[in-house]
Amino acid sequence: MSDPLGITASVIAVLQLAVTATQYLKDVKHGSADRLRLRDELRSTVCLVEMLKDRVEDIDDDSETEEILKPASMKALVESDGPLSLFERVLQDIVTKLEPQAGLRRLAQPLTWPFDKKDIAEMLASLERLKSHFNLIMQNDLHELAKLSHLKLDDLKDKADGFEDRARNEETLKIVSWISPLSFRTWLLEHGTFQSWTRGDIDKLWCPGIPGAGKTSLVSLIIKRAEQTSSALISSLLQQVLQHFTGQPLPAEVSLLYSQHQRYGTRPTQAQATELLRTLAAKLDRVSILIDALDELGESEEDALQFMETISSLGPHVKILCTSRFSTTLEEYFSEATKLQISAQNEDIAKFLEAQISQKYRLSRHVRADPKLKDEITETIIKESQGMFLLPKLHLESISHKINRKEVRLSLKTLPVSLNATYSDALDRIYRQASEAVDLAEAVLFWILCAKRPLTILELQQIYATQDLSDDTGLEDDDLPDADILTSVCGGLIMIDSDSQTVRLIHYTAQQYFEQSQCEKLMQARASITNISLKYLTLPNFSSGICTTDRDMAQRLDEYPFLDYAAKYWGADINLINGEESEDFFPALDNLVSSATALGATSQAFALRSDRHSNWSQEFPKNIPALVLAASFNLPRVLKRMVENGHALEGKGTDEETALIRAASFGHQDNVRTLLELGADKDARDHMNETALQRAAGNGDAGVVEVLLSKDANVNVHTSSDWTALMSAISSGNIQVVRMLVDTGADLIAETVWGDSALSIATRNCQEAISTLLADRGAVLPRGPAGRRASTVASRRGFTQLVRRLTADYEAVARQPLQRQGSRIMGGMPQIQEAAELEQEKTAAEQVDTEESDFSSVTEGLDYSIGFSRRYELTEKLGKGHFAEVFACTNRVTGMVYATKVFKIEGWKGDVTKVRGIRAEFQAIPRAGSVSHDNIIRLFDIFAEYTECKIYIVLELAPGGELFNYIVMKQRLTEDETRKIFLQIFSALEYLHDLGWVHRDIKPENILLSDTENLHIKLGDLGLAKKVGSEPDETELATTLCGTPSYVAPEILVELAQRKYGLGVDVWSAGVVLYICLCGFPPFSDELYSTEYPYTLLQQITSGMFDYPSPYWDDVGDPALDLVDSMLIVDPAKRFDVKRCMSHPWTALNSGTLVLQDTVRSASPEAI
Repeated sequence: MSDPLGITASVIAVLQLAVTATQYLKDVKHGSADRLRLRDELRSTVCLVEMLKDRVEDIDDDSETEEILKPASMKALVESDGPLSLFERVLQDIVTKLEPQAGLRRLAQPLTWPFDKKDIAEMLASLERLKSHFNLIMQNDLHELAKLSHLKLDDLKDKADGFEDRARNEETLKIVSWISPLSFRTWLLEHGTFQSWTRGDIDKLWCPGIPGAGKTSLVSLIIKRAEQTSSALISSLLQQVLQHFTGQPLPAEVSLLYSQHQRYGTRPTQAQATELLRTLAAKLDRVSILIDALDELGESEEDALQFMETISSLGPHVKILCTSRFSTTLEEYFSEATKLQISAQNEDIAKFLEAQISQKYRLSRHVRADPKLKDEITETIIKESQGMFLLPKLHLESISHKINRKEVRLSLKTLPVSLNATYSDALDRIYRQASEAVDLAEAVLFWILCAKRPLTILELQQIYATQDLSDDTGLEDDDLPDADILTSVCGGLIMIDSDSQTVRLIHYTAQQYFEQSQCEKLMQARASITNISLKYLTLPNFSSGICTTDRDMAQRLDEYPFLDYAAKYWGADINLINGEESEDFFPALDNLVSSATALGATSQAFALRSDRHSNWSQEFPKNIPALVLAASFNLPRVLKRMVENGHALEGKGTDEETALIRAASFGHQDNVRTLLELGADKDARDHMNETALQRAAGNGDAGVVEVLLSKDANVNVHTSSDWTALMSAISSGNIQVVRMLVDTGADLIAETVWGDSALSIATRNCQEAISTLLADRGAVLPRGPAGRRASTVASRRGFTQLVRRLTADYEAVARQPLQRQGSRIMGGMPQIQEAAELEQEKTAAEQVDTEESDFSSVTEGLDYSIGFSRRYELTEKLGKGHFAEVFACTNRVTGMVYATKVFKIEGWKGDVTKVRGIRAEFQAIPRAGSVSHDNIIRLFDIFAEYTECKIYIVLELAPGGELFNYIVMKQRLTEDETRKIFLQIFSALEYLHDLGWVHRDIKPENILLSDTENLHIKLGDLGLAKKVGSEPDETELATTLCGTPSYVAPEILVELAQRKYGLGVDVWSAGVVLYICLCGFPPFSDELYSTEYPYTLLQQITSGMFDYPSPYWDDVGDPALDLVDSMLIVDPAKRFDVKRCMSHPWTALNSGTLVLQDTVRSASPEAI
């Protein structure tokens, strides 16, 4: 945007935002000094921006003065990272933090000062620099402007980015406190045993403690932020470890695992996540893992022990600290670990009580009147604390409302001695309140108890207000009860999180107490919140239906936060409600399902996820029928009633999901059974071609799968990504479901478009038991890259027996040295029935009359010289080829040393194969050898000596010898060495292919080393090279059966009538060489033939059958394997060409760090 009008509009927009920010700064409470400084600085900056606006508007005048802004100045002003943009970002941060909440939400939270000293300092510094920048723009001082931009604007951008980062992530250090943040509980951090653990001297530190002792609080002191999660703990740990790699490219293992699962929309299995975590953790000096409430993990202590075994297996550099309640099982498990018992320390309890007493209105007055009372309270409560923080909190609450000091002292003498007695005492205090307060307290307490997720203050206010609304009456601000009243009547049994404003019980033991002692009231609360949720969803407040923009949806959720809960949980408890109350919700439910507007708004809210991105509120299926929405909950009775009332059994929304598919997806077995009994289509498919069976199999839901299979659901339906139900079951890891599907006739050999089968997915996911089961039932690995990759992963994971069973045995091939093979125009391999007459070459010059003398036949039409011995002197013999011997020779004039191929043409009369072969080589060498490339052997001279019947070809000398000998000497090459060599091979082939030449005999013997230290190579032996054209429409495909058996491409080995090939044969052969470099032996060999692997060399090549056997490939990175896969594709149309090989991530690496730059590995489906 460089026109004055556009710049003016941008400046005006920023000025309007500045007005808003300034007004908010006037209205906000607290932070008086900082607020005034920021407001004054902001106003002075705005003054400069207004002057800039005037200058821009002056450009429209005809006058030319020094004050008119120059084009370069205007451009500097409005660049994407220019001062105007950065000023806008600072303003936006201020507005976002200070903006008062709209509508109902404003009642829940007052407008207070949200910035700390560091924030203020950074914003003031930013505004000061912006003013300097604006001044220079007005002065047209482009020189100083450029310097300021380089020195300060980047730093300013970092500051602005910092504001945005903090806005996105405001989880800060939480010092644990029941009421307010206090500096206590440092005893653990100072304890010698804990410090030994932090230094790495202790591998495992077990910190047991009784309920309420403060275990979770102490762990949060160490962790510094809440990082607990109820599921996917291994994945959570993996995610946290990955955070230590920020600023670096993701490790290749992560990118590859992501790309594998991204194709099918799956997530890593626990075994995959564990293995990846082990690999990444090994790259760090030390990994400290803190586990809170180990005893609460899973359904039994066995789950906790399995988790500990997994974590303990990550390596010796992993140090573990965990807390738990006392347990005989855990005591035995940690018998050899260091133990540090957690309990509330008296000093910490005293600090806590001192802080709390001063905040209790009545109690603080009693203490001021009688200071000794404070010591009595503290000493008595500490004595009765039993090593817990929870009891002191409840005891203090119980005495805080006493009206005189005598009652306080009497209460101190009768404090409850157990948690249950304390809770009972708190409940008695609640019931001694006025009846309205009792009703409110009961409602709030039991709604919190039975809610499916934590509720906020505003949500509780809206729940309470909605229950008394008449039909068709909207929810208004005046309907909401006061937030302080709503929480104060609960006898100290609830607490409010200051950040999220969520309300919860004071401790999980309180939950247990009420669940055991108040069953009937809990049931009533479930019925109440169900009815309120249904009523809330049909409020006139949502009469506009779905929100069409993210902004509208965000505003709706801000004003009506209970919408999220009501939409997602309205049916969660209906199936649990018994008696007369089970019928009470039907009228409200009928109102919901009969209103298209309410259904739309509910479906939209139901589909929302926690993460927000562009169009986050619009990515949901439209027109969802009521029956499908109801099937999200376990409501068989409701579904039957709805169908009987006329709701379509096969109704679908835009995602084509039926009620049966939805019920199976959510694991509602009773729903599935009821819908099938009502006649639902068991094989109905959604927009991704998934059936109910595939959804259930993907969830590993044996119960739902069993019901569907009992009704003969089709077990072999393919989704749009070609997955079957069996593959989905494997991704879930549930072997029971896998067995059920196999027993029912699941197709074991079905493959996806990527070449995966059920067995390859299982082995690649480290699922040994499932892999063994499939192999026992006859499954085999696919022959393509997916099968090879699966066997490689299995080998690396130690599934030795399984891999040997499924793949070829390479031991015999790997044990023997690499075998030298001659190249030739082949008269046929044993399995190819070649025509009696070899194919004719295209030109007359290639016609051979075998009745002529050998020498004349070979040299006819050849451009050569005579007198080799006068110009060169042969020295040492370097080697021997199929048709010739190779010597070093010296130029008698210059002294330069060359290599010379000496052909002895004698005794060949009638040998058509030899004559045609040598003629083809002589035809090719002068043409292909005349090219100039640093990695191609250069041709200098050709001599024909009739008297000796010899032909001499003088070539560039490569003193390092053949790559073949180098590989034999080293046994195998490193990835870095191989990459260095192949960058040159690819460069040489690209040059030849661009000129229209196909080499046809790429192998280690024909790759020469001119410098062994720097691994500089020369591509040699162009004897079989052929010109096939450089443009696609000019290409003349070759048909000759030639090459070296183990390196020859599959399209060369077909019958003569079908044989046509081009430049791709060089890529195949180079792929074989790449394989050999990395492991030391070839991928295809007659030595692999056995009873268990009855495939000849021809069959192996034409079917692309090879593996990456362990241990030879265990330390080779996946990117290298991917490139080999991409080069050894049987179908030439899908095989990589040289240019794609050169741009592959493995080739493009400059070091040994195996990092994929692109998570999508290869574009060819067969190569992935």
